[in-house]
Parts: sequence; structure tokens; C-alpha cells
Amino acid sequence: MSGLFNKVVATVGANSTAMMERAKIKTTISNFENERQQLTQLMGQRIYDMYKAQGGIEADGTILNFINEIDRRLESIAQQYEQLRLVEDNLSLVTGNNQTLSGGAACGSCGHTNRAEAVFCSGCGAAVNT
Repeated sequence: MSGLFNKVVATVGANSTAMMERAKIKTTISNFENERQQLTQLMGQRIYDMYKAQGGIEADGTILNFINEIDRRLESIAQQYEQLRLVEDNLSLVTGNNQTLSGGAACGSCGHTNRAEAVFCSGCGAAVNT
């Protein structure tokens, strides 16, 4: 009986720890997404202003800086999705849930690896192509 109780306590603990980690990672992802969106808007405004002022568009250092910053945010988002996958994999190991993410479909939108039976991405909600 004590062994079952210990397993239940370990499972509950692992689930709550994973839930907190997921929340932190998803908040970080959201922050990076918001920063990326703001940078994209600023870059768009800069391109629009250049177009109106010059009657055409030339890529200047400002636009290249925006592009580099957007690329950095996208890389950070991908790293956070990897951290989220590791948390989920670790939870599967602790709880004994044998449904691992390996062999699942990768999301075409965010790259998150989903369970094989997934219809929608658990990372971003987009439909998963099977």
C-alpha cells in the first residue's frame, strides 16, 4: 500500500511541477511572440515610411536590424518549444506514461513535435498534417 501511495505522491508532484514549468515556458513564448510582432510592425512602418518618402523601397541598416531581431525572437521561441517538449517528456518518464513524443508529427507552423495521434499542435494549436 505504501508503494502505491508513494507512486501517487510522486505522480501528483511531477504533474504540478510540469504544470508550473509549462506555464513559465508558455509565458516566455508569448513574450517572445509579442516582441516579434512589435518588431514586425515597426519594420512594416519603416518600410511604408520609406516608400512614401522615396517612392520606392531600399533595404537600409534599420530594416536589416529589424530582420535580425525578428530572427532572434524566432530562434528563442523554437528553444522554448524544445524546453516545453523536454518538460513533457520528463513528465512521461516520471508518471510512467509511455506515450512519448518521438515518432509524432512535427507542426508545420512552429516545429513542435506532437504525439502521433495529434490532430492539432499542442504547441501553437495549428492543424497537424499527417
